[in-house]
Amino acid sequence: MSLNFFSGLNVLSILACGAASLVLGFLWYGPLFGRAWAGYTGWTEEKVKSIPGAKMAMTYVLTFLAAVVSAYVLAVFSPAVGASTAVDGLVLGLAAGVGFVAMAFGTTHLFEHKPAFLWFIVAGYEVVYLAVAGVIVTVWR
Repeated sequence: MSLNFFSGLNVLSILACGAASLVLGFLWYGPLFGRAWAGYTGWTEEKVKSIPGAKMAMTYVLTFLAAVVSAYVLAVFSPAVGASTAVDGLVLGLAAGVGFVAMAFGTTHLFEHKPAFLWFIVAGYEVVYLAVAGVIVTVWR
């Protein structure tokens, strides 16, 4: 591996993945599964409104950075595994999402004795995000 961490990588595609994660998160934890997630986790509108704006902004910045790191790793793995098409990227993202993230979250949820549907919500978001990111970084090199 080169000391130039971005050698041969499309930085714009990686940043686009970060933006895609925020859009997906808005939809996932909003109209799609927001009420169910809030019910399982105890989040209320009052609790959300009590968070200072600067702290919430930092949450979004760090969420974006976490998504960028994940996309960067997928961008490194994509050519290493010979991925070159949208389907290849989708498979790569799904493999990373299901094989690593969903299973790690699953273990945590099992030991915390949390509901299975909460696991589906939080792990599902990550699996879908990584699938989207896998396609983006594989196709947009």
